[in-house]
Amino acid sequence: MKFIHRKARMAGRKNKGMLVCLTAAGLLSSCALYQPQPIDLNRETAEWARMSAELCGGKRSLSIPEIRRIGLLLNPELNQARLTLARSTSVAEFAGLWDDPSLSAEVERVLQEHITNGVISPSLSIPVTGIPAISKRIAEQYKEADYWNMREKERAYLAELDILCTKVQVTHVKLDALRARLRQAEQEKSKVTELYRLGEISFADYQVITRRVSDLLREVQEMESEYLNRHLELVKQMGLHPSVREIEVSEHLVRGVPAMVSAPAAEQLLESPSIRAQLASYGAGEEELRREIRKQYPQLELGFTYAHDDGNDKVAPGISFNLPLWNRNREAIARATGDRDIKKQETLAVWRELLTQSASLKDRGELAEKHCREELNRIRSLAEAVEHQQKLYDMGEIQLPELADARQEHFTRRMSYLDSLSELLEIRTQLQYLNPQFTEKQ
Repeated sequence: MKFIHRKARMAGRKNKGMLVCLTAAGLLSSCALYQPQPIDLNRETAEWARMSAELCGGKRSLSIPEIRRIGLLLNPELNQARLTLARSTSVAEFAGLWDDPSLSAEVERVLQEHITNGVISPSLSIPVTGIPAISKRIAEQYKEADYWNMREKERAYLAELDILCTKVQVTHVKLDALRARLRQAEQEKSKVTELYRLGEISFADYQVITRRVSDLLREVQEMESEYLNRHLELVKQMGLHPSVREIEVSEHLVRGVPAMVSAPAAEQLLESPSIRAQLASYGAGEEELRREIRKQYPQLELGFTYAHDDGNDKVAPGISFNLPLWNRNREAIARATGDRDIKKQETLAVWRELLTQSASLKDRGELAEKHCREELNRIRSLAEAVEHQQKLYDMGEIQLPELADARQEHFTRRMSYLDSLSELLEIRTQLQYLNPQFTEKQ
């Protein structure tokens, strides 16, 4: 009977050992495993070029909506913001979990008596202070802040991209106007040179027109450089591979002076992504302070001890907690309080900046619209003057230098008008994207 009883005990111990091994294997199998992801720059570059060519569809000229769509997909900074949101979303999914239970085991062998004693002590922390729930709320707040930060980056990016498209259009028009004026000035120079040889005009008039051709040639070269830089900047902002860098904007520059858009009201600015991101970040700061204050109080830990001692099985329940006598987490509370105050100041600074920017853009826009209309009126008056001078020149009433001066003045005012128009369109775009309702439509 003793042999059977000993054999049964050995079988029981074997079964317990197998159960422990299986439990450990199950726990280990649920753990995350490291998977290396080496960067293959050649493969990444080839995929970048393929995607860029596919999105452009082999077209050299893209509409502004197509440029926006490609930019939103490929811009590196936007993709970085999306990865940040994905990270905070993953963190929020697993935040607020209880601490895993702990298990300690101890085996004692009495050599003289061939007796083995064992102790197993599992324990579990009970979050009576609610810290896991607060941690969950903190992670959700940061997730929301990252979401609105991403939306803010998209808003700022689309505004910048639209402004860049406008500058590309203006550069096209100015370059075409410069080249046309240069061709006209070269014809004037050719005629004036012949007249100067015949002694029909003065050297001063000849010198002015000759210098004007040189100045126009330099301006054409400068505008060609600006033209190239604008297009390279557009390709970079869109995130395209350099192999498809010859991209044009299909829309033409707006004609006339567009009406100024209204500035968003303060109630509308409250829905701005930048404000909502700051408010979410401030909410996280408040929850972090609440968590540090809760850490002053004891954490409750429940457990029991199972012991096999000299053939006897013993079970002893236990409870433990820390005593907040002098530490009381004061350092962390002070840091969290300071962080919350900093976030509050950052939120107020962003709000004031939005109000200031809205008012500033409104004033600048009204002035830019006024200047634009004044320049347009001057251009129309000068165009009539050029037409009148042309008639007088055809009738022989005036000489070519006088007609050339009228043409140059008309050209100069036209270039000034394009600069004013570019400024007006830029301000309009900034005001439009400052309005959250307009951003939602885009």
